[in-house]
Amino acid sequence: MIPAKLKNHPVFGIIDSCTQENMTLVRLFTSDKWAEYFRSLARTLNFEFSVYDEAGAELFATRELPLCRYIKEARLAKLGCPDSCRKSITDSAGADEPVTFRCRAGLTNFVISVERFGERALIAGRGGFVNYDDLLEFLRIVKEHKLSRIPVAIPLDFPGEDHVKTVAGYVNLSVNSLLNSFEEKYRIEEKLLRMTSLFDSATFRTLSGKPDLMYRYILDAVEFIFGYTSGVLLVLDHGSSTYRAAYSTGRYKDITADFYLEADNPVISEMLNTESAVFTENLENIAGHSPLSEIDSSYFFPVFSRGEIIIVLWIFDRIFSREDMKIMNAFRDYIHLNLENHDLREEAAGNKKAAMMLASLSDFQKTIISILDRDVLLKTLLEKSAELLDAEKGSLMLFEDETSELVVEAKKSVDDTVKEKMRLKKGESIAGLVIDSGGPLVVGDIEKDPRFCRQNRPRFKTKSFVSVPLNLHGKVRGVINLSDKSGGGIFNEEDLNLIESIISNAVVAVERSMLFGQTEEFKKLSITDPLTGIYNRRYLNIRLSEEITRYNRYKHPFSFLMFDLDGFKEYNDTYGHISGDNLLKSLADVIEGSLRTIDIAARFGGDEFVVIFPQTAKTDAIQITNRLKEKIDRALGQYRIEIPLTVSMGLATYPDDASSIMELIERTDQALYLAKKGGGNRIVCL
Repeated sequence: MIPAKLKNHPVFGIIDSCTQENMTLVRLFTSDKWAEYFRSLARTLNFEFSVYDEAGAELFATRELPLCRYIKEARLAKLGCPDSCRKSITDSAGADEPVTFRCRAGLTNFVISVERFGERALIAGRGGFVNYDDLLEFLRIVKEHKLSRIPVAIPLDFPGEDHVKTVAGYVNLSVNSLLNSFEEKYRIEEKLLRMTSLFDSATFRTLSGKPDLMYRYILDAVEFIFGYTSGVLLVLDHGSSTYRAAYSTGRYKDITADFYLEADNPVISEMLNTESAVFTENLENIAGHSPLSEIDSSYFFPVFSRGEIIIVLWIFDRIFSREDMKIMNAFRDYIHLNLENHDLREEAAGNKKAAMMLASLSDFQKTIISILDRDVLLKTLLEKSAELLDAEKGSLMLFEDETSELVVEAKKSVDDTVKEKMRLKKGESIAGLVIDSGGPLVVGDIEKDPRFCRQNRPRFKTKSFVSVPLNLHGKVRGVINLSDKSGGGIFNEEDLNLIESIISNAVVAVERSMLFGQTEEFKKLSITDPLTGIYNRRYLNIRLSEEITRYNRYKHPFSFLMFDLDGFKEYNDTYGHISGDNLLKSLADVIEGSLRTIDIAARFGGDEFVVIFPQTAKTDAIQITNRLKEKIDRALGQYRIEIPLTVSMGLATYPDDASSIMELIERTDQALYLAKKGGGNRIVCL
């Protein structure tokens, strides 16, 4: 929730309205996407699914089993349907593992208890008879009560209790995995959106003239991003060489009002040495034997200005995740950026150089603030740095821990001696020295500098250069190199100070772009099949809905193809599941390489694949399908094995053959069934 003191702030209010949706487990499970997911499970696993709230009220159901309907209509007191089932379901609330039970009629069910967002829901799976004895007992009840003829065909396969437990375990794992993925993506996106909303330099500029309000703004902003927080903002008092509490919030607010840290405190020293946050679980060496020593975990975040720590953010009584630390460090650097901009504005009136720096920083900030693409951002950073220092050549390298190599991500030069994505061993380059030392290099003459004393390379016009580290997430992760100053000039300390200001400001945008990239990766993972890399059923359903919407608007028909491998089960049983998985991956590659750019291929389940042909009538779809089958047949022919592998296909067109998504899928599945029933290795069109 937004802190009450910030609710009137326009930026906080807009973002809160976007992120504080009334997200509940009931809303999730009753949404169209989850409903379709449960229906797909029902079709695949031969169980029907219902979702209940903790009180036993049914929220959603795929469809009712015919036998359940028959039993309810009989109204036998002995069976107590449906109340007896509902009681068994609600009794399973809170169970850590799936619970299986037989109803009084002998039908086997399982229940999964799920808890999210402070709510609990129950997912019930209803199946048939797991063994022959259950069927006989049911028939005895029918005969004993002289019930009417059973209106359904009773299945004669009895999968056994182990099969039911396996299905229940799979559904439990699948549902919880999807929920975990959603929660993680939702939390990161919300925090990132909240943090991004605070990039409001105008507000900070206004508050910088009123320190007390600015300190409140900073701690309230932390609470806005991460939720309820206990914290203290400590400000450097140059006169006493101490960091004194300027504003406190949360637990121990009153006790910490007079808290201070000496400038030589080990925590301050460690932050100065590492230029990063410090975490501690023991405050006795810091707070002494006071109530504050009971605090379990503390984070100290330094805010630098011109090489010294001027503010310390002490946040306690919470554990930050890895993503939280990245966001918190980015926010800390944002404070640093605005404080330095404020100092530069004050100096600009009587300092021409400072005025130029302020203009450059302002221009740079406006340029990069909207860039989310990592590669574009890095190239822009290098170009602006070279422009500011009048450098004709330059490169931006990022360091890879796994290979101990520097990778050129951006370059500025007229020759190709240095190329993008070129790799250099850390120990073989000057940039590697910057990575190891963590400090910048400014060299007037490489041939006379005692640190190098090496001959200048022919590709450089001058012997002077500057190399500055790029600190990301509290570590040196890259280097910016600039050389060949225009007019043959020499780089000096003023140039170094200027480029370091640019880079320290850029870090906020670079880290934000990386966080954005992680969010995009979560989105990609949620719509792709992990085995084959092509789209999954979730994305398929989205695209089918879009195609129907497009038809309703433009009246362009589209076709839908469903196919699977003939003989795949025998292949799996003979050569093993790993070989089967490799075959499916190869098949996915063939499908992706054979379709048009507008077509959408997805894995439907097992060895079953589907393709959407947008804006494609049946006649054209048949031709495309024939070409696709020919290419698949040729690819399958390369598997020199004794088991023949072929493909069966079913094709339908919307709206010629169906009037809804479900009907289109069912009609296409019927066509595939006819192809399989006809001997396989063929295409059937409705």
